Amino acid sequence: MRASTSRTDVSTRRAVNVRRPRRRAAATARAEDVRKDDVRRSEPSRAADAPSTSRRAALRVGTLAVVALSARGRARAASDADAEALRRILLESFDAQDFGRALEAAARLRTLEPGLEWTEAVATISIDAKKFKDAVEAYDEALTMCGDDAGAKARVVAGRALAYEGLYDFSSALRDYDEALRLCEESGFAPDPYVLNSRGNARGSLGDWAGARDDFALAAELFQAAKGFRNGMSTTQRLDGAIYATSNMALADAQLGDEAKALKLLEGLVRRAPNSADVRAAAAALYYSAGRFEDAEDAWERACSRESGCAKYRDIDYVRRIRRWPPVMIEKLQSFLAVG
Repeated sequence: MRASTSRTDVSTRRAVNVRRPRRRAAATARAEDVRKDDVRRSEPSRAADAPSTSRRAALRVGTLAVVALSARGRARAASDADAEALRRILLESFDAQDFGRALEAAARLRTLEPGLEWTEAVATISIDAKKFKDAVEAYDEALTMCGDDAGAKARVVAGRALAYEGLYDFSSALRDYDEALRLCEESGFAPDPYVLNSRGNARGSLGDWAGARDDFALAAELFQAAKGFRNGMSTTQRLDGAIYATSNMALADAQLGDEAKALKLLEGLVRRAPNSADVRAAAAALYYSAGRFEDAEDAWERACSRESGCAKYRDIDYVRRIRRWPPVMIEKLQSFLAVG
């Protein structure tokens, strides 16, 4: 119920960090969100509540970091200076969220240096530019370039799944997430918690909330157990992922009829992520449903006082179509808002 999301992130800077090491599709860190505006599920932490941060780092920013590194040491048809200038334009444009310019630079690099790296970069940036059909086509081409590299295949199909979500083709997205996880398992990798959480999103969108709940629970467990998500002394990325997956699990519990369990999970998240308007808004809806009206008002007021505020949770279209809360939670939020 995204990653990423915006979907994007572990920090407020969405720049492509050329120093970041290559992500293995089976077990690396990404910050989750489905897409910047239309596909993301809001994250329950402050960073996740910001539209500029979320799962896109999870499925996509790593790709751009990889291509920036890998292309440097390769022989080029064009001059090093030209390629370096294009890479600089790409990174600066992506940092500024000028995705049209970034996409143009990536496309020129793809022409100069044909291969998987820049083809995948074009697909990645196409998602940010909301050109989801173009992204699917680029990922299709990238998949033909992966050869026997199971890790590359897993990364590409996970990215394509994200593009399918942008097209609201959740059946195709689910198929690709299944394939990415299968490739990880066959290659001896641990399941990628970001992909698990994303698959849960797709399952929920298709009405399989029990399956979605299972994916969210396993994703949360893997985030908690992960030790490779540190950035220096910080584990923010890992903890944000765990909070996000647990929030999704709580919403799935409510949809499945266990409101008490859902509320218990949300109350725990409020302590861990006090700046999450998403978590507090969900808690307010459940408190109101349980007849705890003062608690509901308090949770809502605290949600509105957060940095991201509660305005978007007054917009049921946002909650249903972009945040993608389950139907039961949308009904409960509508009931609560009706008395306001």
